[in-house]
Amino acid sequence: MAKIKLTHYSLVTILFMASCLNGQGLVNFLGHWTGIEELDSPSLSYDNRNISIQVMEGGERDGFYIYSSSSDFLYNETLSWAYHYFGFDKETTQIIFLRRFITPLGVLGYEEMLYDLTEWTTESFVADYTSDDGASYHQIRLDLNLLHLFEITPERVNLSQNYPNPFNPLTAIDVFMEENSQGSLIIYNVNGQEVQTLHKGEFSSGITQFLWNGRDNLGRPVSGGTYIYRLMVGGSAGQSQKMILLK
Repeated sequence: MAKIKLTHYSLVTILFMASCLNGQGLVNFLGHWTGIEELDSPSLSYDNRNISIQVMEGGERDGFYIYSSSSDFLYNETLSWAYHYFGFDKETTQIIFLRRFITPLGVLGYEEMLYDLTEWTTESFVADYTSDDGASYHQIRLDLNLLHLFEITPERVNLSQNYPNPFNPLTAIDVFMEENSQGSLIIYNVNGQEVQTLHKGEFSSGITQFLWNGRDNLGRPVSGGTYIYRLMVGGSAGQSQKMILLK
């Protein structure tokens, strides 16, 4: 009898997940997620550690977004040549964290971690990862950060196309806010790596202009090419534009 009940419960769970996943896809993961993580591995173990994951548009890999995270298990911010991609396989209901390691000498390798979604709504999810050898287990329980979230529409918030574009060496970016709001304006390269933080903190109501001189956070000139600048407001997915730096 217990076995029959377990089978019935599993079937109900599968049907519930299928109904939740119907109509949802990769785009539903865009945004700022916060929650807790659990890790059990040969080198490090912990429970209920705070975690944040930011999933953003960008990168050059089709079918993937880019991401950053406070979790050292998922994200390595010390390697400027590590590219971090986020994907979703709807057929297997797995989320994918892909890290590619590239240097001027070429591709050194990549690491792909597949997480099984055990719970998922439009505002939260739970996902589990087990390494191929079974030695490492990682669980993330995340909620979409809706704190101070309001609908981002052109009437309330607008990120203009930079001008001139293409440019060399200076370009201007206008940001419009209907009301004072907390947020950030950050420039990324096409691989999702942060290049320059133009602003982080409070935006004043009205139009504010920001200038970029083609340099990174350390004041070093960057190479010519395509860059993405993203406006985040209240932890939401925000708006982004592309620009081209000529060299």
